[in-house]
Amino acid sequence: MGMHQQSLTAMLAQQSRVARSQLELTTQKKLITAADDPAGMAQAQRLDHAIATLDQQDKDAALLEHRLRSQEQALTDVGTQLDRARQMTIQAGNDTLNAADRTSIAAELRQIREAVLAIANRDDGTGHPLFAGSRDAVIPFTQDASGNVSYVGDDGQNRVEVAPNLKVAGTDAGSTLFLRIRTGDGTSVATAASSNTGSGVIGGSAVTDNSLWNGQSVTVSFTAADAYQLLDSAGTVMSTGSYTAGSTISGAGIQMTLSGAPAAGDRFTLGKAPNQDIFSTLDTLADALEAPATTDAQVATRRNALNRALGDISTAQDHFLLSRSQTGSRLAALDDATDVRSAYGVSLQTTLSTLRDVDPAEAASNLSLQQIALEAAQKTMLAVQSKSLFDLM
Repeated sequence: MGMHQQSLTAMLAQQSRVARSQLELTTQKKLITAADDPAGMAQAQRLDHAIATLDQQDKDAALLEHRLRSQEQALTDVGTQLDRARQMTIQAGNDTLNAADRTSIAAELRQIREAVLAIANRDDGTGHPLFAGSRDAVIPFTQDASGNVSYVGDDGQNRVEVAPNLKVAGTDAGSTLFLRIRTGDGTSVATAASSNTGSGVIGGSAVTDNSLWNGQSVTVSFTAADAYQLLDSAGTVMSTGSYTAGSTISGAGIQMTLSGAPAAGDRFTLGKAPNQDIFSTLDTLADALEAPATTDAQVATRRNALNRALGDISTAQDHFLLSRSQTGSRLAALDDATDVRSAYGVSLQTTLSTLRDVDPAEAASNLSLQQIALEAAQKTMLAVQSKSLFDLM
């Protein structure tokens, strides 16, 4: 290869390097096409995807936080309604009230029930129900003409990825929050038989020894006004005893305090606390207050219903408080996820920048040096051309 060709090749190569440096300085990128560095470009694309995933997780976390805060407020509002229901129940137990007073209280309890139903059907402000489980575009709780409430959502609960390898549960299903609520004290509940004819009233009950009780029903059955038998779930007599008003009957791992004057044949049973929806709890209470109570037995039925309702409402309050606490824990997890995303995002951006971006000062310095080299190559080329022309003369 002659001198002229060598000089031309060197000058063109230097021009290419200058053009490349100018492009890098303009775009602030050293990875522009896959040809520049196939492996580096593939790694950069993976980093871009990871950053895009973080951005989506940020949006998903913001939406989830909004829904969880909406749930937290809804649970707070239910708690307020149940506080009022409990106050009204205590007030209804005042013996100085007449039938009209109790009917008025029942009406307010039904309003509370409607308020709770409205809360259960809340959405997140964008038309998406809070408590329909994994279903969308449905009103989770419906009510027929008779006032019976049905749940049309499901038991699902969405889990949202809010940071790498971190998912947080979304809002709870309405079935979990409003339908499956323990009654009584959450473990057991005592009830008076509807066929009772005396004036016996359950003042309190509890399981004192789980190993003896074992979740089975235990019945106090009166054989006379002052005598009772303690029966197991099969009706077998476990013990007998005498009764005086206000006494506590114990046995088989349970205890029950009764007042009033039970009649022979009256029965009071303690069993495992079943689940009951909050709407039935309030309906049953209102029904009891609206029922006539002119006989001692009817008055006792009402008192037993009020005492039962107090236990059911208190347990429901605990249920909603626990759900609210769990919601708060999820919100705290979202706060932690924000820190995780931020730290991970900085790491990804730093790695990507090192891989793809140029250092402006370094790039400018390189361009300056390359331009000097290009000028030198051009001078060399001119000198070679001049010599060649001289040789031809």
